[in-house]
Amino acid sequence: MLSSLRRLALGVAVIAAASLILLLSDLQHRERAARNALAKKHLWKICFVQYNDVIDVKDAESGVHEGLRESGLVDGRDFEVKILNAQGDMATVSALIDTAVTGGADLLITFSTPTLQAALRRAQNVPVVYNYVSSGLKAGAGKSNTDHAPNVTGVSLLPANDEALSLLKTYFPGIRRIGTLYCPAETNMVNAKITLDEAAKRAGIEVVYVPAETATDVPDAAAALMSRDIDAVLQIPGNLTASAFGSISEAARRTHMPVFAFQKSQAIGGAMVVVARDYKDSGRHAAHLAVRIMRGENPKNIPLEDFGKTSLIVNFDAARALNMTLPPALVRSAKTTIGDPNGNR
Repeated sequence: MLSSLRRLALGVAVIAAASLILLLSDLQHRERAARNALAKKHLWKICFVQYNDVIDVKDAESGVHEGLRESGLVDGRDFEVKILNAQGDMATVSALIDTAVTGGADLLITFSTPTLQAALRRAQNVPVVYNYVSSGLKAGAGKSNTDHAPNVTGVSLLPANDEALSLLKTYFPGIRRIGTLYCPAETNMVNAKITLDEAAKRAGIEVVYVPAETATDVPDAAAALMSRDIDAVLQIPGNLTASAFGSISEAARRTHMPVFAFQKSQAIGGAMVVVARDYKDSGRHAAHLAVRIMRGENPKNIPLEDFGKTSLIVNFDAARALNMTLPPALVRSAKTTIGDPNGNR
C-alpha cells in the first residue's frame, strides 16, 4: 500500500513538473512572439487624429502616451507619433485621415466621434484604435463589442448621466427641470441626448433641449435655453459645445443659472460641478489595446471596451458667483477642486 502511494506521488510530481515546464515554455514563446512582432515593424508610425484642441483631448492624449510607456515601449525606438488636429473643422477631418494613410501610418489612434467615423470610411486597411468617443457602436464601429469592424477596436465613454442626476437629487433637490444644448449633426450628441432622456425619466427630472448647428449659433441658443424656465444647465458632452462652452457659461452667468457638466474643460470654463469620465485613464486603456495590435494581435479579435471611471470636479469660484454654498459632503467627494475654497463659506 505504501509503495503504491509513493509511486502515485511520484507520478503526480512528474506530471506537475512537466506541466510547469510547458507553461514556462509557452510564456517564453509568447514573450518572443511579442518581441518579434515589434521587431518586424522596427519603428511603428502612429498617427493621433484629433477633431479639436481642448483640455479633455490633451488629457486623453497624455493617457495614450502614458499607456505606451507602461507597456514597455519607447518613443523613437519602437514607435513615432504624429499628431493631426482638425482644429474643429469638420471638412478637414477626412483630409487628415487621407494624409495619415497615404503617409504610411501603421496605426491610427482617433480622438472623437468624427475622426473615428472618417477612419471607418477611409482607413479600412489600417488598424484603428479609438478613444474620446461616447459610443463606438453608435459611431458605426460595429454591431456589438465583439462583432465589429475587423481593423478597429477602442474605448467608449458614455456620459455619466445616472451619476450626475443622482448628485443633483442628493445635493440640489430643488433642481427638477434642467436644460442643455445639443448639435443634431453630431452623432455623439444625439446619442448623449437619448441616454440623458432615459436616465432623466428614471430620476424623475425633466430635460429641455435647444439645438445649435454651428459655433455661431451657440450664443443665441444658450440665451434661448436660459429663458426656458429651467432650474439649471446640465450640458451634455459634444465637440461643438466643448469648443463653444464660453458662450454657454456667459449666458448662464448673466441669468444667475448654475451649470453642471460632464467634461473637465467645462469645469475650468465655469461649470460649478462636473461629473467627468476620466479621459486620461481611458487614453491609457486605448494605448494598451494599441500595444496588443503592435505585438501581433488582430484587432478583429480585440473586443471594444466601455469605460466607466468618473472624476468629480467642483468649482468654488463658480459657486461663489451664484452666492451658492457647495455641500461639504459633495466637496469632500471631489477629486479636483477649482478656485478659492473660502468662497464656499
